[in-house]
Amino acid sequence: MLVSDRAVMARQRGFSLLEVIITMAILAVGLLGLAGLQARSINAEADSFSRSQAMMLANEMADRMNANLAEVKTSTSANTGYNQQDGSSVKVVFGTSYSNDCITVANSTSALQATCCAAKASIAARDLCEWDLSLKGIGESVGGSKVGGMNGARACVFNTGTSGVFQVDVVWQGRDIGVVPSDNTCGSTAITSRRSGVSRVIRVADLDGT
Repeated sequence: MLVSDRAVMARQRGFSLLEVIITMAILAVGLLGLAGLQARSINAEADSFSRSQAMMLANEMADRMNANLAEVKTSTSANTGYNQQDGSSVKVVFGTSYSNDCITVANSTSALQATCCAAKASIAARDLCEWDLSLKGIGESVGGSKVGGMNGARACVFNTGTSGVFQVDVVWQGRDIGVVPSDNTCGSTAITSRRSGVSRVIRVADLDGT
């Protein structure tokens, strides 16, 4: 019986401490790689969602302009109607850091701010005011802060200088390497790294009304 027990024990072998350490190291490297892949996946998903929001906002302004061609045709001078830039072609940047005069102590809720925008004298002014609120994330609030927009969202709408051609730019602070059209300079001084953006060109015929 003793000989048999010794034979069984001789056939049984365990793992040495070195083998255990090597196995743990391999598993740790694999798990770190998986965690990095998951982080990149989350960043890509967040940027994809932001890009979808940006395109929606750019298309929204394009639709507003197409529905108000009478004011678009008169938006040729600087800071007139939809042509939001000064005489030096410096673009007005809506969204983050833009001082919307409908956001005041008296207008402390999203509903009051929307009502204020709706009371603007012109359709173009109303469109720009409401667009700015959308960029600021008016659709969703947490603790009084608007969180429904992209991170650091900024946008510009302006006449390109070519007869009948307007451009709508929407940019945001991305979580990964930024991708932005080369002619989209909107918000470039505010977002200096990981800047992402989309552009939409609107061509309107008969701007001189003839």
